[in-house]
Amino acid sequence: MVQINMKKNCVIFGAGTYGEVYSLYLSSIYNVIGFIDDAIRLKDTLINNIPVLGGKDYLFANIPLDTNVFIPIGNNKVRVDLLKEVSEKGYPTPSFIHPQTIIDSSVLVGKAVYILPSTSIMPLTEIGNYVMISMGVNIAHHNIIGEGCFFSQGSNIGASIKINRLAYCGIASTIMTGVKFIGENSLIGAGAVIIKDVPDYAVVVGNPGKIIKYNS
Repeated sequence: MVQINMKKNCVIFGAGTYGEVYSLYLSSIYNVIGFIDDAIRLKDTLINNIPVLGGKDYLFANIPLDTNVFIPIGNNKVRVDLLKEVSEKGYPTPSFIHPQTIIDSSVLVGKAVYILPSTSIMPLTEIGNYVMISMGVNIAHHNIIGEGCFFSQGSNIGASIKINRLAYCGIASTIMTGVKFIGENSLIGAGAVIIKDVPDYAVVVGNPGKIIKYNS
């Protein structure tokens, strides 16, 4: 019997460590035809036996518009801007939610959202577009998570918190229930424990969390 490969094609934007990890996850459901990366030194190299095809210009000039594009890049602004640009060109930018997650059916998930294994999201939470959630993240109920946020491995989010766009939560950071607002483009450092609201662009570290500077 002839077996027909029914997997859809995809490319992964970014040939760094995140891209390498996502190539392993995505290859179970997609035919990963290559990486897209603007680093000239990476062109024509292989990562997990998958070629680095070229940069963004190569994508737009050579990759058919029915090819799915994933952009698992940790820099929030870069990821969001690229996903919007690629989508405007007509490429599909689907979400990837690993099957080993626990997400309540009432959770609203936006477009081009990436969620890795062992993550738990409780009821009545909203996940905005272009959000990236790593392994083992715990997100409680009634949260509103804005566009392009990033949650590192093992971060913990209490209940009824509004986390504004482009916020970044570091490894094993905790935002306690009672906090109401995490500002736009703020950065919560690894292991930080947040017990009060965080303003826009603030960088917060420590337990309890303290502002050490503001992002420009």
